[in-house]
Amino acid sequence: MPRTQRGGSAHPASGRRVTITDVARAAGVSIAVVSYALNGRQGVSESTRRHVLKVAADLDWRPNAAARSMRSAAVTSVGLQVLDGASATHSRSAGLDLAGGLRGALGDVALAVEVATDREAGAKDLERHWSERRHTAFVVQDLLLDDPRSRVAARVGARIVGATPPGVGTAGVERGVWFDGDAEAAVGRYLVDLGHRRVVLVAADADADVTRALHAGLLAATAGLVATVDVVEAASAPEAGAAAARLLADQGRPSAVVTDGDITALAVLEAVRHRGLQVPWDVSVVSGADAETCRLVDPQLTAVSRPWCAMGVPIAFALGVTADGPVPDPPCARLVIRGTTAPPSTPGS
Repeated sequence: MPRTQRGGSAHPASGRRVTITDVARAAGVSIAVVSYALNGRQGVSESTRRHVLKVAADLDWRPNAAARSMRSAAVTSVGLQVLDGASATHSRSAGLDLAGGLRGALGDVALAVEVATDREAGAKDLERHWSERRHTAFVVQDLLLDDPRSRVAARVGARIVGATPPGVGTAGVERGVWFDGDAEAAVGRYLVDLGHRRVVLVAADADADVTRALHAGLLAATAGLVATVDVVEAASAPEAGAAAARLLADQGRPSAVVTDGDITALAVLEAVRHRGLQVPWDVSVVSGADAETCRLVDPQLTAVSRPWCAMGVPIAFALGVTADGPVPDPPCARLVIRGTTAPPSTPGS
């Protein structure tokens, strides 16, 4: 469910154009729900749609002609936003691989790769670049359940495609593209089949889309079993290492640790070694994203491999750049089993 926005005046200041943010506030729903309802898109119930339309009529809301014109116009320039630092779940190479795939799929459409330090900064960049007509569409990764970038896109009417797992309810993203293969769920099934029953997911943000997909897969795999699945937030590699050290010092330490990315997984491996434990015999470790670093450590990291370069074609189709012909199938992600996973030393742990 999208998070609701409540509070504040139902009517904007006198003389100011009514926006969908005003409608969302007055209706007590998210901006994304308002966008779906006003544009006649699927994703909201009929009763919610009628409620939003009535509130919009009461507020005398009118569509922004300039935004509509931009939104319906052909895509001439795409901004691919890549997060840097602690905000990024995916490795930096994922953004570069996606950029390479998009460059080949977009043809004559311009592509700009823009790095944002965090999601809030990315939202400001997106709004500024849209208002300056620098780009006619955007592609974003590492989306939160309630992401400031998708909120801005819904508010200003920008065309946005999210590289985000289906079914995790990322608010405000009308077009989402993700890999086939259900690799996030495969992590949970694999660990349960090995016999793991105490699993911890270490991630920068519990609300991030890949984290939620991994968590859902672990919960589904352990349903009906005597098992525990915990989520621990660690905003940086040092924090991940410290969190792993605390978990491993506990008498009921996890037998398996899953991370949201490769750098976090490396921090967990280091914490395991400092504790005098062995991977995978004492603790199994799975990286939620594959990268060259996963193959340079000993033992090599079991990881979720996603062919980002091959995502260029389906994302270009979602953008409307290559809309001719059938909808292209997304590439398949898979769980690559390497040396950091094994059955737990104590069955049922």
